[in-house]
Amino acid sequence: MAGTFDGRDFIAGGYIIEHGQPEPCTVIREDGSLSIDPGLPDRSDFTAYFIRDMVNGHTHCADYGLRIPPGMSMEELVAPPNGLKHRYLSGLDGTALRKNISAFSTASAGHGSASFIDFREGGVEGCRALRDCCPDALILGRPVSDGFDPEEMAELLSVADGIGLPSISDMDRAYIESVADDVRRARKVMAIHVSERVREDIDFVLSLDPAFVVHMCEATDSDMSKCAEAEVPVVVCPTANLYFGKEVPIVRMFDCGLDVALGTDNGMLCEPDLVSESTVLSGLISRQGGDPEDVWKTLSNFTSKLLYRTSRMEGKIRERYLTVIPVKTVEAPVLGPSTPFRVTFNRGESRYGVQ
Repeated sequence: MAGTFDGRDFIAGGYIIEHGQPEPCTVIREDGSLSIDPGLPDRSDFTAYFIRDMVNGHTHCADYGLRIPPGMSMEELVAPPNGLKHRYLSGLDGTALRKNISAFSTASAGHGSASFIDFREGGVEGCRALRDCCPDALILGRPVSDGFDPEEMAELLSVADGIGLPSISDMDRAYIESVADDVRRARKVMAIHVSERVREDIDFVLSLDPAFVVHMCEATDSDMSKCAEAEVPVVVCPTANLYFGKEVPIVRMFDCGLDVALGTDNGMLCEPDLVSESTVLSGLISRQGGDPEDVWKTLSNFTSKLLYRTSRMEGKIRERYLTVIPVKTVEAPVLGPSTPFRVTFNRGESRYGVQ
């Protein structure tokens, strides 16, 4: 199977992942229509796992064209405003920016994701570029003014689905609170990087009413439990974190009751390939003494746990997709090497579970 689906009909048997649990199913594509039925088929063209609306929970797509030298620290590479990434982005003209974004979007679709949530740098113009290149992307913009600018925020929120901020360590608290207030008034959503390189004040973060937070590598169990109690999910990005010598405390997150989604972070660090990212995460789970099958939760709970909370964002996804992950056998508890693809899917056609 190729990463880009060629449109042919098929009958596939395997397991659909619903709320982290595999359920036997038959997927039939015939004359452009897709159906999902319970139970395994008598015969099939191939075996696969299936995930509805698999969304990449955290990306930075515009730096996809940047090739980074080895050995850079987190501050040298991504800290605003003088990190290599930000200097690279500031030097892109409109054509180069759109080329990077389009290439990233094509790669994301080719790896089977239905959509991705992008923390879009570059202010209003950065958000417009992403909207033009990828209408299905969920866009969390970032202001570019040195101080809080109500006019900029209003224009930004007219284009973006919400605001995605760097860590509270990088910004003035009064500024952050003003941004959060404007987001709430606009009835949109805000997300923020938290405790990526150092532990940060989770009480202040939660007072901003974020839809979700990203990373939490340096969070304590108390921090995680507070997020769980507030029903604020966390998006983890294990490959990007490992590049900087950080390890996602994924088993502790599960133990604290956190809802966890998976992201691939910066395009300059790794491909927007959630299936490959899930193998990295399952390895961390095993090394931390957990059950590697828990990795399914991070791929399949996203719509029910995160997009449900941010329903205005869910409505932005113009197409629904079924991610198909062909495998030699579905007896293995976690994924190995595979080439996923996605198929357009009308939920009303499903006869399996929740429509």
